Amino acid sequence: MWCKHQPFSRILIVDDGVAADPFMQEVLRLAAPPGLPVEVLSVAEGIRTLSADFPDRRTTMVLLKSPHTAKQLYDGGVEYRALNIGGIGNAPGRKNIFKNIAVSEEEMRILKSLHDQGVTITLLTVPGEKSKAFADLVR
Repeated sequence: MWCKHQPFSRILIVDDGVAADPFMQEVLRLAAPPGLPVEVLSVAEGIRTLSADFPDRRTTMVLLKSPHTAKQLYDGGVEYRALNIGGIGNAPGRKNIFKNIAVSEEEMRILKSLHDQGVTITLLTVPGEKSKAFADLVR
């Protein structure tokens, strides 16, 4: 759905687990729109790739599995000013904060830290639906 609302030239998935799982990589490539390249990178590869100045930076969709990975990228030198949190499922130790977005106390601390460093965080699971600013949660 995101690709219908934004003209992406490629998708980068940054996740150590997926980077080590060829089957999951293939599943994710098959889920992407036809003709849209999907690359899977470990966190270390993601830091190297996203820290570099590459021509299609503004049209690359970067997908992360967790706030922890977002922090690793940021702490690794990847500069970004905005972060969208999509669906993070509920599980033991997680608290629902908006629609189908649930976070643990550690993930909440990570998001607050990124917010305090100037990253604008939006909670939006599906384009076109109502979103919530993370800043509203921390007030």
